[in-house]
Amino acid sequence: MTENSRNFFAMDRALLTIVVLAVIAIAGTFVFVPYFPQDPAYHQFADTRTIADIPNGWNVLSNLPFLIIGVLSLMTVRRDVASVVFGIGLVMTAYGSALYHWTPNNETLLCDRAGMVVALMAVVAMLVDSTDSACVLAFAELIGIGSLMWWIGGDGDLRLYGVVQFFPGLLILALRRWRLLPVLVFYAIAKVCEQYDAQIYEALRHAISGHTLKHFAAAASTFVIWSWMRRRQLIAVESSPPGSGVRSSPIRETTT
Repeated sequence: MTENSRNFFAMDRALLTIVVLAVIAIAGTFVFVPYFPQDPAYHQFADTRTIADIPNGWNVLSNLPFLIIGVLSLMTVRRDVASVVFGIGLVMTAYGSALYHWTPNNETLLCDRAGMVVALMAVVAMLVDSTDSACVLAFAELIGIGSLMWWIGGDGDLRLYGVVQFFPGLLILALRRWRLLPVLVFYAIAKVCEQYDAQIYEALRHAISGHTLKHFAAAASTFVIWSWMRRRQLIAVESSPPGSGVRSSPIRETTT
């Protein structure tokens, strides 16, 4: 079997993995998980202090790391369209989340989640690493955007959005991208901080809230992804003949 053939089958397996996992995750969620609406109390955060005339100051300002990493990604990683969309998604997240925490309600929450969906689905496309990554990206983004439409138009049902939120983590494990395991660790920390927002705020004597820490932990996970993207780009440059523009081998990245 030639090198090109091995690369094709490696990409084909990755693409098959994402399709099978997506079908199982979506079907399983709707069969076994009951209707899951948006909690009306979700907009009630522990730390509501105003900082420099900014309401909910720390929850707004703690989105700055997303902006920094998003701009850094756009400036340093241009390997494919998915990596560019990831950077755009982080910039959108910084703006959308800041807007939401400035005025917390379901309308601004849509702006917050839209940026996250764009970035998350870009990660899915990069994990597959197909020669048709633009098509995979478009399909993934349609599902991501569809999850938001389902939430808004489906009586507030968050089940499909939940699948979209956790699916990249499932892919990381299924495709054995061990270098991205810290992403799962930081994401788990972020979810714990989100869940125990008020308790953390009280435990730290009102120094910082769980939700603010959630933003920092989630931003740390995106920094790990940026580092992984940057490494992939460097491998592509180093392993390709000068001026060839050849992408790096998906086989080399299967377990990295």
